[in-house]
Amino acid sequence: HCTVTIPMTAAALGTKCPLETLDGLEEIDIRPGTQSGQSVPLHGRGITHLRGGGRGDLIVHVEVMTPSKLDAEQERLLRELAKLRGEERPLGQFQPGQQGLFSRLKDAFNGR
Repeated sequence: HCTVTIPMTAAALGTKCPLETLDGLEEIDIRPGTQSGQSVPLHGRGITHLRGGGRGDLIVHVEVMTPSKLDAEQERLLRELAKLRGEERPLGQFQPGQQGLFSRLKDAFNGR
């Protein structure tokens, strides 16, 4: 197993990523829309099986790097993209009047 770290733009758009393998430097394809934590198997490029019979797979874990600092122009462009995609409101944010999981559990234990 190994991990590659790519910027969020490369994860969204797709890219080719250099990776040092047992066979030397290779480029792996990162598909558009790749999510952080996703795995890319490289079949037959892992270590040799203990009892012979070929090589195993090399599993590449993808880590998507989110920028921690943006300049004014980058922030403006990201906000514009979020607006175009209808993502101004974060997913998982509760609507007004909606109870969260812990509130519902508390009510259930209190007999409400």
